[in-house]
Amino acid sequence: MTDSDAAGQALVTLRRRVDAHFTAAVERNPDAFACRAGCASCCRAGLSVFGIEADRIRAALAQLPSPTRLRVAEQAAVETPTHCPLLVDGLCSIYTQRPILCRSHGLAVRAPGAQGQVDWCELNYTETTPPAASVLALDAVNQPLAVMAQMWGGERTALADLAR
Repeated sequence: MTDSDAAGQALVTLRRRVDAHFTAAVERNPDAFACRAGCASCCRAGLSVFGIEADRIRAALAQLPSPTRLRVAEQAAVETPTHCPLLVDGLCSIYTQRPILCRSHGLAVRAPGAQGQVDWCELNYTETTPPAASVLALDAVNQPLAVMAQMWGGERTALADLAR
């Protein structure tokens, strides 16, 4: 098995873990989450991904129907975008291949070195604070993702550049 193969398999595992964490957090406090299809408040312009995720996004974009692909490219060409160019009618056009960053949006997160500070989307947990079990430690995601990225090779790529 090559380093690239191992990194690709590890990415699939990490995605599943982040998705499972999100599902468990919602199950713990279903009323605390505003996340739903059509909510794009976390889908900001200017985000970038490692090469290992960029390659998957390129492949997903290539499989989009031509009108959708054209629309994504047009949105990426906007001079001052307000949202991610991969959004089409408020939905992610590459949802199954969305990067780890996007999979964690909406969760309560603890950033590296944040000394216990937890942040979350202002639309979620409006009447309560997230339980500790629902907080995603970003180090636990970012560190293995960085290792996978090194194994894969390639630089970070802006989502807008992929969309063009």
